[in-house]
Amino acid sequence: MKEALEEIAHQLTRIADQGEQAGMQISRGDALEAWSLRIYEEDFLSALQCLGIEVTD
Repeated sequence: MKEALEEIAHQLTRIADQGEQAGMQISRGDALEAWSLRIYEEDFLSALQCLGIEVTD
């Protein structure tokens, strides 16, 4: 569990660093394709939105 949360934090930090300069939009399908921890997919999508990344259908 701790390793999974560390991986989530790492990926979100990387995404936030990349999107920091401009607004970012990503499709739900693309976001989930890049995320291998299916059990946490809704948490991952929510975290993206909290970072200001618009997740579209």
